[in-house]
Amino acid sequence: MATERAPPLEDKSYFRRFCDYMSHDTKGVEIATYTVSGILFVVAYNKIRPLTRFGKPSDIPRHFIREQIPQYGRVTKIEPSIQSGPLLVVKHRPPLNIFFWSSKTLPVKVAGVDVNANGYSWLQTVVVNRQVTFVPVHQKDTGKEYAECCVYFSELSADKKWLRKVDLGQALLQLGFAKLNTPVPRVKLASKDPYEQRVNAYFKKLAHSESQAKYRRVGLWQHTLPPNVLPVRLWQSMCDRLTQRLSPKSYRVPELVR
Repeated sequence: MATERAPPLEDKSYFRRFCDYMSHDTKGVEIATYTVSGILFVVAYNKIRPLTRFGKPSDIPRHFIREQIPQYGRVTKIEPSIQSGPLLVVKHRPPLNIFFWSSKTLPVKVAGVDVNANGYSWLQTVVVNRQVTFVPVHQKDTGKEYAECCVYFSELSADKKWLRKVDLGQALLQLGFAKLNTPVPRVKLASKDPYEQRVNAYFKKLAHSESQAKYRRVGLWQHTLPPNVLPVRLWQSMCDRLTQRLSPKSYRVPELVR
């Protein structure tokens, strides 16, 4: 009986040749596997930074800012600054908080606002020792001593039944404890950059909060702007009470910023 012969080498496909090579050369397989695994690990670590605790603005990767990746931490204190105003000293918490004994802290400025003395006292009372979420806004600048971020924290309602995420920038502006320091961006129809769209939308929200504070003459606008005429004040008070009664609890402004 005639025996079947193996097909000649030139008749094998490239995939088959590769499989035969990988099955015989175990050392080459190990080297290739470890090399690919190492490259993927370096790329993933640079993308996520699971162990890095930020201590200065230059530590924040550029793609974290471009993609608006939320970061987490605890505010240890409020540090006064003559040039930049009150800064939140945040102890950043990476996804894998292995080096929990590290004392590195990151100075954070609430993006888009200049906080006055009343705002500094309010931050001392409300934010210190609280867990916050901060999102880097602007591209990192080596000349700045702080990271400019959107800062959020969760506030428990009086009946302890629901949580509301409070934007520090909007809260300070609504109280009249800060001024908007960034011009409202105009609509750019040609701009399709997701980063620019998100940042522009955020500053528009801040501008709306400041306009509400000006209309109600609260905080620093109480004496800066002339008082509203009596019909406007009555209409404003009636609208506020009606909105507070009819709006769902999850949409109401928390007690601390009302």
